Amino acid sequence: MNPRPVLAGVLALVLAVLGACTSNSTTATPTVATPTATELLAKSSTAMAAVTSAAFTLAIDGQLPTVIVQSAQGDLTAAGDAQGTAKIVQFGQLVEVDFVLSGGDLYIKGPTGGYGKVPAALAGGIYDPSAILNPDKGVPKVLTSVTNPTITGTDGEAWTGSGTVPAAVASGLVPGITSDVTAQLTIAMASSELTAAQFTLDGSDGKPATAKVELSKVNETVSISPPG
Repeated sequence: MNPRPVLAGVLALVLAVLGACTSNSTTATPTVATPTATELLAKSSTAMAAVTSAAFTLAIDGQLPTVIVQSAQGDLTAAGDAQGTAKIVQFGQLVEVDFVLSGGDLYIKGPTGGYGKVPAALAGGIYDPSAILNPDKGVPKVLTSVTNPTITGTDGEAWTGSGTVPAAVASGLVPGITSDVTAQLTIAMASSELTAAQFTLDGSDGKPATAKVELSKVNETVSISPPG
């Protein structure tokens, strides 16, 4: 028997299989329809209103003398509890403190000594991370307050967008903001949850300054209790 026809048949079969695999791979690639900016923000606001807990970071870059907190990180719950560390400006000096906000009571530990209990009403004047998940003044409120929203592109598996946020709303996330800000928002495609919000405004030195809030570990179990 002449081996050439057999070999040709085998090669043809292999090419056909490879072609089918390539075709299937191409058609299996998922596509995500681009929403309008208004649809994206509305859906994200609804998703964030349902979030029960998250890890957060806040970072200030630039000269913003009205913003007391310069950086912070920790965990928070939608119930209003939070814990973590923060760097704040106190009497012209940058001081790092540990904080616990539990059951409406605020505890702060400075560079020396243990935790001290202070009125929770003071938290808003320093930094109240529990406000981040508050639907009336936190991320959900920010997302529904953006004016002139635009989808600017994608970042991995997230949408990126921009718009303007009124000072009264932005200050809910970053106390001390006194003017309207330009916001850059990053929203996960799969969950519609906000993962980052960066506010840009004029610094006291005439240069742009930013305040960036990032969220992660959404809805993971968080245990926060008063310090012993």
